[in-house]
Amino acid sequence: MRYFTYKLFLAQSNENLSLLAEEKIQEQWNKNVAEYRSSYKGLANRMSNDVYQHFSGWGFHDYHLLSFKLEHESLRKMNLKLTLSNDEGLSEKILLFNDVSFIEYHHENYDNEKSMMNRDIDIWLYEEFLSVDSVTLSFEVMFSSGASIALKFPNHAVTIIEER
Repeated sequence: MRYFTYKLFLAQSNENLSLLAEEKIQEQWNKNVAEYRSSYKGLANRMSNDVYQHFSGWGFHDYHLLSFKLEHESLRKMNLKLTLSNDEGLSEKILLFNDVSFIEYHHENYDNEKSMMNRDIDIWLYEEFLSVDSVTLSFEVMFSSGASIALKFPNHAVTIIEER
């Protein structure tokens, strides 16, 4: 994550900071939000309008990750399917990335017994879409557990599907 780092998230959540330190962290957060929004605006023509609009707001913030599936046709044709549900549980949404060329999974709290958040509950916190080059996008999501998923895929290769 370039803008919404786990380190910054933890700093924001630290209740033992001085007022000055809190203000400094909040200023950094606000700066990162503004920079990310500016960067994200440049991606409007590189994904469908419904995906762009969805992530212009809160995205899937506070949704629960129900499943993570890598669909493999060949090592050159892989899709990633994230199934998510909000607290009401009334509907599920699928975030589908096609033709994924890179994937990375990392868990900041895998061995941390004193994690600030429950390391086994994957609640969506923040995501970033960034440009890799003129035909490739990257996506990274951070979960409350400390886990993150990063991937790369071609322009227009992400969709949101509503499940009832």
